[in-house]
Amino acid sequence: MLSLTTYRSKRRIIQVVSTIVIILLPFLSVLRLDIPTLRIYFLNSVLWIDEFYLLFLVIMLILWIIIIFSMLYGRVWCGWMCPQTVLNELERWFEKWIKRRLRIPTKGGSWFQRAVTYFILTISIGLVSLSIGFNLVAYFVDPYRMLFEIARGTLGTVEAGFIIGVAILVWIDIIFWREKFCIKACPYGMMQIAITDLHTQIVRYQTERNDECINCKACIRDCMMKIDIRTSPYQTECIHCGDCVDSCVRILSRLNKPTLIAFSWGEKNKQNRWYEKLGFVDAKRWIVLCLTVVYAVGLMTVIELRQPVSITASGDRFTLYRIGSEDRIYNDYAVKISNRCLDEAVFNLAVTSEDVQTNDFKLHTIENPLSLKSNQAQTLKISISTDGRNLHPGPNRLYLTATNLIDKKVKTETEIVFFMPESNSNFMNTKSSLNKN
Repeated sequence: MLSLTTYRSKRRIIQVVSTIVIILLPFLSVLRLDIPTLRIYFLNSVLWIDEFYLLFLVIMLILWIIIIFSMLYGRVWCGWMCPQTVLNELERWFEKWIKRRLRIPTKGGSWFQRAVTYFILTISIGLVSLSIGFNLVAYFVDPYRMLFEIARGTLGTVEAGFIIGVAILVWIDIIFWREKFCIKACPYGMMQIAITDLHTQIVRYQTERNDECINCKACIRDCMMKIDIRTSPYQTECIHCGDCVDSCVRILSRLNKPTLIAFSWGEKNKQNRWYEKLGFVDAKRWIVLCLTVVYAVGLMTVIELRQPVSITASGDRFTLYRIGSEDRIYNDYAVKISNRCLDEAVFNLAVTSEDVQTNDFKLHTIENPLSLKSNQAQTLKISISTDGRNLHPGPNRLYLTATNLIDKKVKTETEIVFFMPESNSNFMNTKSSLNKN
């Protein structure tokens, strides 16, 4: 049974949970950009690619959370949740497991034994790399469709090419790069210098108790990055895994001494109250937390209140209005309506007004109601006519509404301007001349 007395055991649980979450996210469509259908799945909502302002706000929220998390807890992501670290540790564990099963010495062994070990390891890493490639591509293409096409042998060349390409890079990373990528190439690690401050969590060696160190160097032997934490807590190679803390606790506990290495919020290490133990040790962090909550709540509210249908209308400003033979005044408009529902929908267009009875207007178009497929947009010409009663000369404010006849809760409107002749007398003279003719 896994004990929770060490940071390593706690880290294993976090790594397993985070790995499961990363694998399941595209299947649950919690966070996924579906490129073929131009949809962005975010939590329980679906955004279309033309809703760029919402997409931009979602991306900014994710980046903001990453930055705030780093400011509070340093490189805990790197040591506890990063897939790169998980793969490196998995590869080491699996190599030891193979050698135990084949009864190969940890160091040494015949060339044949070593060849068998690395052959099994290479094939296994290749299969894992292909799974990672599929999971990454699943964030951009429907994973269920890809699984179905893989089973039938009809997977497209683009998807297959990306999966194989990612798999090759992951395989090279696990076999050759490993921790070198974290030290030399990872942009997140380099970004830490600009984000952290004096109260960011660090793994600190208590230099004030340096005379109590027995120089066993267990912290160096157990460090996966092969650094000496006693040199400085601000080494960019440190990924805050906590292995050095476990090593120091294990050795000094035998001597009935407290550990010399521990996680700390900066150099002062004040953790008296419960919220300080969570990292909120100054006003800056509370302000940042409040801003993040307000931003997230506001964004969720905007996404939930938006209607999955869009409608815009622009009037013909060259003629403004025209008078028909039936003595009615007409205004012409170009209307664009987009269906952002996941299913096909039928929309009914209607004219509404806050000041005038709706039955005073007639809407003229080729098709109404209008059937649209998911993510389909259509532009159509419409005309709105009235007999002129209850309207004042010049511009009048009306609303053009689109209602989903299948789900009438889905409804949106756009404001339009209806132009009347500048004076009723001119309108009446025009009507009389038309009647005489």
